[in-house]
Amino acid sequence: MDRQKILARLHLHAVLPVMAKIVEFDREAQAIVQGWNAAIQFGYVGGPAMQLQFADGACRAFRQAAVKPDVNFVFPLPVLLNNMLAGKGFTLPLINGFWNVKLLKGFMALAKRMEYYLKELEGKPLDDDLKRKVLTCKLAVATWGSAILAECDPHFATFAEHIPAGGSINFVVKPDGPNFYFKKANNGTFLAGDGMVADPSAEVSFADIHVAAQLVDGTLDVMAALGKQEVVVRGLIPMVDDVSAIMAKLETYLA
Repeated sequence: MDRQKILARLHLHAVLPVMAKIVEFDREAQAIVQGWNAAIQFGYVGGPAMQLQFADGACRAFRQAAVKPDVNFVFPLPVLLNNMLAGKGFTLPLINGFWNVKLLKGFMALAKRMEYYLKELEGKPLDDDLKRKVLTCKLAVATWGSAILAECDPHFATFAEHIPAGGSINFVVKPDGPNFYFKKANNGTFLAGDGMVADPSAEVSFADIHVAAQLVDGTLDVMAALGKQEVVVRGLIPMVDDVSAIMAKLETYLA
């Protein structure tokens, strides 16, 4: 799979689903979607799709195409979808439902809230509540995105083969999360999600949100943190090393 198609899958299945989390905890986002009962879908011709369903003040993300979305952004090429979602220009796609101006404007406002948590707060001092929200968004992208790269990027074929079928890793932020898991299914596909799986092959735990946030921001002295037990790794260490290498590559895709 070429780079633009992989990047499109990352945008569709790792970045855009973060909107569902933002609607959970962000008051501005909640105000935007109040009263919505609609589905907004993204994709490109011949490629995968992703839909956001809004109902009862909540948002849910699905990788399957909607039967009849209220608004459907269909780009002719993956690079055009990538440019729009990365803020590098906008080529007008085929938009079914373009007459729904309120929904379109609302979605653009939601995209601004997502950018706020994923990009605008980088390097700024944050209170614990805001730090947890940013960490939740970034860990979601990191785990979901790593599963996509493990499955789709040929450069990681060796790493992916090393991970045993059925193998899983829990990423645990003590004492109250956020927590995520990464797993290789028995059929060889990869998936990631919220929470923890039972009996993981490995676990990476962080003493608190501050340690986890430093790791996500690239400012953590990992060796020192391991020595002080601020980061604890248990189980199949080689599997953790392989997934860590994949996660490290993710930033170069989404930069």
